[in-house]
Amino acid sequence: MKKIFKINIILVTGFLIASISCTRDFEEINQDPNEPLEVPNTNILARALRYTGDNFYSYWQKTEMCSYAGQITNIMYPVESSYQFREGTVIALWYNSFVTLNNLKQIIIRASADGDKNMQAAAITFSCVLWQMTTDHWKAVPFSQALRGLEGITNPAYDTQDQIYYGIADTLKMAADLFAEGNGDDLGEGDLLFYGDAFKWQKFCNSLRLRVAIRMSGADPARAREIIEEVMGDPVRYPVMSGNDDNAFLWWPGTAPYREPYAEDAMENDFNGMCDVLVNTLIQYNDPRLPVYAQPAYFDEDNNPVYRGIDPGAVLNSFQLDTISRIGARFCDDPAGFTPFLRYAEVLFDIAEASFLGWNTGWNAQEAYEAGIIASMEENGITDQATLDAYLSQAGIAWNNDVRQIHLQNWICIFKEGQEAWAEVRRTDVPVIDMSKGATNPPYGTHNRQPFRYPYPTDEYNLNGANVQAVSGGIVDEFWGQQMWWDKRTGVY
Repeated sequence: MKKIFKINIILVTGFLIASISCTRDFEEINQDPNEPLEVPNTNILARALRYTGDNFYSYWQKTEMCSYAGQITNIMYPVESSYQFREGTVIALWYNSFVTLNNLKQIIIRASADGDKNMQAAAITFSCVLWQMTTDHWKAVPFSQALRGLEGITNPAYDTQDQIYYGIADTLKMAADLFAEGNGDDLGEGDLLFYGDAFKWQKFCNSLRLRVAIRMSGADPARAREIIEEVMGDPVRYPVMSGNDDNAFLWWPGTAPYREPYAEDAMENDFNGMCDVLVNTLIQYNDPRLPVYAQPAYFDEDNNPVYRGIDPGAVLNSFQLDTISRIGARFCDDPAGFTPFLRYAEVLFDIAEASFLGWNTGWNAQEAYEAGIIASMEENGITDQATLDAYLSQAGIAWNNDVRQIHLQNWICIFKEGQEAWAEVRRTDVPVIDMSKGATNPPYGTHNRQPFRYPYPTDEYNLNGANVQAVSGGIVDEFWGQQMWWDKRTGVY
């Protein structure tokens, strides 16, 4: 309870960057009401973590990104999940992305000036989390000229996605070196991820470098290999996550307004259910994670649980609400639950894929693949050895030197990371999600895959028109046409 109280105080204080608090020097402050308080870096960090959890893992993003990834969808008002969008939602995500990035930039500047290497590196690391999610939504976005309004750049040019990815990779390398040279400065109580443990932040940073490298591996394998072999070749300087205790999970206090977004939605609306792509995959392989990920849709005449999802892109009146599984309790029913930014199991699947490609990781592909499955199972409370052995030995799961096995297990593992799952589906085409199956009344023309991108907000066309027009050629039906730089699939439209 004491920890929750402290988190509430930190989060509230983080919102007061431009406001005035009660103080014994009230009269002095009142004489200069335009002078803002200098909020501690740790409070701004807390705000950035919380806002990212709220905006990239919110009800709306769950409805869209998880639906595009074939995991979760809206069953009450399937607008976004049937490939339509609300302009206000698009604008809000764009706005909050850059506001939060600007807040992190202020931490970086101040921490650098103060010589606080851990704080500087943590803020850089989390800014890269946001930059990657932002470009993976929109592809080209302002990057090199972004966040420079005080310098007079109010209409920033857009960078291409390859430029942004190279920038993210270089920036994470800088953060990794700062951590390696850290001076022991305290991250404070605003560190809602690792509670001041700079070593866990260091492992988070280097694990993100693996994620970024694997994402770009089809577009620039030489650079991706260089990053992965640098990280994996020096575990002392560049340690990565080594267990589920290292998972980058934001745990919510559980009291309004700081409740885990999925649980808050379930408490108030219960609009979401499971996609059949994920449910059917788990059923196909007798996956023991099924009752953790999903609740039974109903029970049959023998009182056996029946799990059922809906087609991706399904529209109203194409299914019955009482026949659809809801999201599992671990992920949806706890107001003090978690928002996942990166899992240990994902790191193992990145290592498995790099090993499969013949890169030097210190692992072979099979052992990293199997370790990733076990880590995901254990994260979800499945530890019985006989159960694990049975799963790993069955046809389709037992390693047969097929990289698509790694892709499938990673997609299963990253449940609730909608933007990451959507990106991986676009990169690997695993699983294949044919949107035409469920969209019985699509708002656009015929497409054979889920959306390739997120629409640019109308505000950008109105306020930064020349720059957004320069990069928007080839976009089709808002969501399609332009594949991501790292999306090398063919025959998709």
